[in-house]
Amino acid sequence: MKPPTRFALLLPMIIDFGLPLVVYYGLRAAGVDQWWSLLLSGVVPAVVVIARFVRSRKIDFLALFVLSIVALSVGVSAMTGDARTMLIRDAWGGLLGGLLGLWLLASVRVGRPALMYLIRAFVLTKVGPEGLRAWESKWDTDRDFRRALRLLTFVWGCASVLNVLVTLAAAYLLPLDLAPAVLNVSWPVILVPTLVFHLYYTKKKDLRA
Repeated sequence: MKPPTRFALLLPMIIDFGLPLVVYYGLRAAGVDQWWSLLLSGVVPAVVVIARFVRSRKIDFLALFVLSIVALSVGVSAMTGDARTMLIRDAWGGLLGGLLGLWLLASVRVGRPALMYLIRAFVLTKVGPEGLRAWESKWDTDRDFRRALRLLTFVWGCASVLNVLVTLAAAYLLPLDLAPAVLNVSWPVILVPTLVFHLYYTKKKDLRA
């Protein structure tokens, strides 16, 4: 089987983050007001989730979570009728990522870094149970491994918290027609350099299984 191309790997991100922007600014260019443009662009993730389900015929609990959030958001938006309220709601919807970031940061000083648990499944898939035990045993025997994993966890924690702060600032402070762009692109812009650093650092410090 041929490995997926870079475009194939990036396509889901392009759809998830880019398509809502295309819908929003396309509607605004057509003269649709901000509230309706935000509302209809917010429905895009639900349409994408449903299309993926129809294609794969597999229940995705993360997808069900997305659908429930979209349904709740549409209901709240219909009651408020205010575009700024809708933006603030979307920004606070990303608070889960901020809580994850705080958990990552707290775990740097308490016990084993949370990132070690988050990537455990990937290590198991890659090298199997024996390889996973060997990888985890480095925590007890390799001081550099512990220090490097703590630093990597700190970086991911900072990236997650930074994304929440940027989106909240955008929702509250930026003009209504600029804020949706910042809300949608902030995480990809933060994620890409963080992921590049992750790949470089895990190879340099021999953190990979």
